[in-house]
Amino acid sequence: MTKEPAIILKDVILDFPVSKSGPAFLKEIFTGRTGKRNKDSFYRAVNQISLEIKQGEVFGIIGPITKTAYNLGAGIGLAIFLRYIVALIIVSPLIPNQQNLFSIYKNNIRDFLLITVASIMLTTGLLISVTYINVSLTIIIFCTYPILVLSISIFITKEKIKNVIKFLFFTTFIGLFLALSPSTDDLKIEGIIFALIASLGAAIMIVTNQTMSKKNISPIPINIFINFFNTIFFFIILSLFYEIDTNINLNAFLILLIPSCSYAIALFLQLLAIPRIGQTNTALFLYLEPITGIFGAVILLNESLTSMQLFGTAIVLISLASSTFVTRRT
Repeated sequence: MTKEPAIILKDVILDFPVSKSGPAFLKEIFTGRTGKRNKDSFYRAVNQISLEIKQGEVFGIIGPITKTAYNLGAGIGLAIFLRYIVALIIVSPLIPNQQNLFSIYKNNIRDFLLITVASIMLTTGLLISVTYINVSLTIIIFCTYPILVLSISIFITKEKIKNVIKFLFFTTFIGLFLALSPSTDDLKIEGIIFALIASLGAAIMIVTNQTMSKKNISPIPINIFINFFNTIFFFIILSLFYEIDTNINLNAFLILLIPSCSYAIALFLQLLAIPRIGQTNTALFLYLEPITGIFGAVILLNESLTSMQLFGTAIVLISLASSTFVTRRT
């Protein structure tokens, strides 16, 4: 059976492509370096939705693949450490090409520290939450972060958002609730609190990234900073409190590399998408993450879907398609 690739860029249009094809053309798409300084024209030229949809899909496959590795004997500690060290290795070749990197960090250290702390809140909040409550409920609570981003956009950054987009945020969340059908058995307040911490961390990451993009800080320095300090942080934490079992099945280790690479690609695409489509649209389309996770579980773990899950998934997809239509018309 032929499987479709995890990342697809489609409907990408440039008003003034410097290169017609080849690696230089792709570089222009991913870096925003078009040879002209008119960044606004470039950002309008890129199809805003396609990048974000595919980013959500890459995040979504991480859970089911990681669970497959767990079933083969991999531990959580190794999964966490590999996620950040692999992401750091992938982004490392880009470091020599970054001009004034340390000056960028020095002049914007508060933003870099804030987005890094937020990413730690996200990771640790999710990992601790699932030890108290079931995974579906954790994801539902965590996925309130798009609504947090919407609230910040309306009341703090004063973005003008159409009422139909606000409505679609809530219909998408309702669809997600139906798709995940969370159980409230053994409900513990600690699990809810840590899931909310993860949600807050995700919202802060998106909003801070939007702020940094307005300062013309590219996604590459942000990516380097987050992965470098998270690698150090989790190495220290895991060394002190968790034994990383490296004596595991080779297949489990190789399988863990897949979600690790997916995380690195997904984080970069998320950081890349926010300056182009804004924090509100980014947050909305990240609702695709758990949906693709559901279908990933069906494909990889042979799990079955109920009619209610299919109905909820349909609501999410219709809501996102409606948002795409509204965005393109504006």
